[in-house]
Order: sequence, then structure tokens, then C-alpha cells
Amino acid sequence: MTLFQDTGGDPRTARALVADVLAWFGAVGDAAMGHAPGFAARKASLAVALAQTANLPEDDRPALYFAGLLHAVGAIGNPAYRKGEALPERIARLESWDAPAQGARICESIGALPVETSDMVRWQHEAWDGTGYPDTLRWTGIPRTAQFLGMADWYLRSHDPEVALGQIGLASGRAFNPETVRTFTMWFHLSGGEVELSEPPVDALSDAPPDAATLLERFADRVDAHNGVEGRWRRVARIADATAGVLGVTETEARELALACRVFGAGEVQSESVEDDAFDPLARLGVEHRAHNAHAAAVFAEPYASWGNTCEVVAMRSEWFDGTGKPRGLSRKSIPVSAAILAAAIAYDRLDRGERIDTAAGTQFDPAVVRALMEAAKLRA
Repeated sequence: MTLFQDTGGDPRTARALVADVLAWFGAVGDAAMGHAPGFAARKASLAVALAQTANLPEDDRPALYFAGLLHAVGAIGNPAYRKGEALPERIARLESWDAPAQGARICESIGALPVETSDMVRWQHEAWDGTGYPDTLRWTGIPRTAQFLGMADWYLRSHDPEVALGQIGLASGRAFNPETVRTFTMWFHLSGGEVELSEPPVDALSDAPPDAATLLERFADRVDAHNGVEGRWRRVARIADATAGVLGVTETEARELALACRVFGAGEVQSESVEDDAFDPLARLGVEHRAHNAHAAAVFAEPYASWGNTCEVVAMRSEWFDGTGKPRGLSRKSIPVSAAILAAAIAYDRLDRGERIDTAAGTQFDPAVVRALMEAAKLRA
């Protein structure tokens, strides 16, 4: 079974799958940095709009879009944002200044991206007067595209567009190139300050490896490392896949389950703790916590048609077989089998090879799923 449906040899379809994975990872990076959902897509769209206003060459715009989309991925795994870190404020700030450089290195490893993407991510917080980071560039040493990214960030962080316009004007000659500020002012008055979302420039991606499935797995590894549970999704996926095989689920259900195993951990990025450290996985006390994480992960997975019902699988893995779970209180056959398998597989991994999981059959977990999981575990032993 492949992780995504066969593209039929269509390169544009394959690139669209990569674009979806990139957008997912960009959204997770936003969460790690504390941004609201959709921030990266708005930042990418605004940066491109500024480039259009400045009449920058069209060839520069795809890289600028993807740099905006991936602007915060350096926060995933950065000590200032990582789970379990309790750094002094000064040290945390110093570590956070390395996030753009870390993001640039991640972008360099993605062969499909336009080559300029990584430099734009690295230099988005450089300042015109040389007081920015990470390389303290100044003046014309800072690409205008990177300045547009930084300016979009300033603008979107503000809750009042008029206030943001004034702040950016005051930063002319300090944070920003005066010419770039004039471009922003022109865009603001032409658009009324409204950011219109752009379509991802899928055709600008190359067919270079890694493919979408490999890319998603690499990103899932980074999310697990960020959460302090390295290798978790891989362990969960192995027992979930084996359980699905025993139960004989459909190919579509197996594919959605496989995707869910790779993305469920994203829901813990903004939580104060990961589930492994919060509550016993069989305790009712932790159901609200699990449901919150499940919902957050589902929001990340929701926009992508190529992922099928993966978002529902992730969201419903906090439902209980007896109807006392969250968020909807579903029970028995109203819970998709893929979600029931995912829930049991996550608990199995947490419980050190499934100790006590059979005690929750009929309450928290579908008894048929528990039997299949235990059979699968014996076959793999």
C-alpha cells in the first residue's frame, strides 16, 4: 500500500501532493511558534503581493511564496520552542534567533523547492541597519524578497492594520529599506490593507526527491523529536498497520490510518505537555486533554483533499467505544475503524507493549480492535 493514491504518472499531481505536505509542515511550524492557524499562508500571500506591487520578476515569486509558507519551520526542534525545555529567558531568546537558519537548512534539504527559498527564510529577520539576525546583514546585502517576508510578518502580527502601517513607516531606514516601505504603503492603499490568499505555485516545484510520502515521514520525525517522543509515530504505525491487516480493513481505510499515524503528533505541538507525560492513557481523567490534541491535529490535516478522511480519523481517536469519549460522544460502530485502531495503537505504545490494554476493551476500545492488536503484537514478537 502506498501512502498516497497513485498519481498515474502525472507530475503535476505528484507536485500537488508535495505542496500539500509542505503546507501542513508550515502550519505545524506556525503552531510551534505560537501563531494562529493560517498565518503562514497569509504571510506567503502578502509577501507575493508586495513583490507584485514592486514589479519584481515573476520568477522570484514562487520561491517567495514557499519561503512564507515555511517561514516558521525552524521552530520545530529549536530549544526555545521544544517540549521539555525550561531555558532562562535570555538563553531562549538567543536560541530563537537561530530558528530562521534552522528553517533554511530544512528548506535546503527539500529538493522540490526553488533554490532561492532557503535564503529568503534565513534572512527574513535581517534589518536594514544591520541589527537583525542571524547574519547581521544590512543595506543592499538583504534581498528585497527577504525584506518583504519580514514586513509581512510585522504587519500580520498586528491586530490593527492602521497601527501596523504607522509602525512600518517609522521603521523605514532601521528595520526596512525605505524603498520597500514605499512599496508597502502603496500596496496598503491599493488593497485597503486586505490580504488576498494566493494559490500555491505548484508548477514551480520540481520533481526532485524526496516524494510526498518520504517528505511527510521526515517531517513527522521532526515533530516527534520536537515533542520529546522520538520514533513514536513509527512505532504506532507499525502496530496500527499490523492490526489493520488482521482486521482486513479496506485499502482506503488503511491509507487514511497510515496518514493519521504520521500526523497525529502535530496536535501536541502547542500543548503544554505531550500525552506520554500527562495522564495514564487508559484514564478518563485525560480524555479532555486527548480530545484537545486530536482536534488540533485534525485542523492541520483538514485542508487537503488528497488525504481523504484522515482529519476525521485523527479527530475521532479520542472517542470511546462506550460513548463516554470526546468530542462528540460517539460509540461502537459510529467510530470509524481506522480511528479505533489509531486510539488503541497510541495507547499500546504508551503502555510498554500493551500492558493492561485488554482491561479497557468494551469501554475505551473496540473489543475486536483490541483482539486484533494483541494478535498482531504476538505475530510481530
